[in-house]
Amino acid sequence: MLPYTTYLIDLDGVVYRGSELLPGALAFVKWLTDTHKKYLFLTNNSFATNAQILAKLAHLGIVSDETHLLTAGQAAVQNIARRVPGGSVYVVGEQPLIGLVEAQGLTAVPKEHAEADAVLVGLDRFFDYQKMSNAADAIRAGALFVTINRDPVLPISGGFVPGCGSLATAIECASGVSPEVVGKPEPMLLLEAMQALGSQPGETVMVGDGLGIDILAGQRAGTHTLLVLSGSSSRADVERSELKPEHIYVDLAAVMKDLGEA
Repeated sequence: MLPYTTYLIDLDGVVYRGSELLPGALAFVKWLTDTHKKYLFLTNNSFATNAQILAKLAHLGIVSDETHLLTAGQAAVQNIARRVPGGSVYVVGEQPLIGLVEAQGLTAVPKEHAEADAVLVGLDRFFDYQKMSNAADAIRAGALFVTINRDPVLPISGGFVPGCGSLATAIECASGVSPEVVGKPEPMLLLEAMQALGSQPGETVMVGDGLGIDILAGQRAGTHTLLVLSGSSSRADVERSELKPEHIYVDLAAVMKDLGEA
C-alpha cells in the first residue's frame, strides 16, 4: 500500500498530541524499524533541544535517537554551514540554537556585533532593539538571512506569545530583505532531511496532520504525501482545499491496519 523507502514524519498531531501518544504511533515506528525503512521525525520547533524532544518520545514509549530526528533549527544550521563553512552567525535565538550553531563549527557572534556571514532567527524571548538593529545591519552588509519558521505566534497555556515569524518580520522590515524560510510549509526542511538520508523525492512520503503545513511542504519538496486526521486538519478541510494529499488516514492505527500490521 505504501511502497516508499523513506518516511518524513511530523510529530505533533501525528505521533502525539500534547502529552498523549496517538493511536498506532508506537506500532508504526516499530514497523519502520522492522522493515528497515529510512525515516526522520521532523519539527518546526526552534526552541526545544533534541534531548528534550527525544525525552518526550521516550516518556511516551518511543525510544529513538538523534539519527531519527531533524528539527528546523538543525536544518537551518546545516544549510548555513554548507554555504559559509566555518563562518560567523548572528543568532537571534536562545542557547539551544546557539549550541546547534557552535556544534556545526560556526561562530555565534556576540549580540553587540553587527558583522556576520549569516543571520539566523529562531524563537528569542529576549529579543530587543539592539538585536533587531544589529541583525538588520549585518543583512544589509550582505549576510545570509535565514529564519527557522514564519509562525507569527506560539501557543502557550492560556494564550499566545510572539513567535519566530514575528521577530523575522521585524528584521525584514528594518533591513528591507526577505528571509529564507527553513520550516514547513517551505521545502528546505524536507530537502535537508532527504539529503541526510540519501533519498530522492520519488521514494519519500511526508506524513503529517496539517494540509497547509505538512502536505504543502511535501508537495513543494516533490515528495509523496500522507495526511492523518488526528491533528489539525479534518476531512472537511480536505474537501474544501485545493491541496489534495495522495493518502488520507484517520490516524497511524489506520495506516497500520492498511499495511496488514494490526
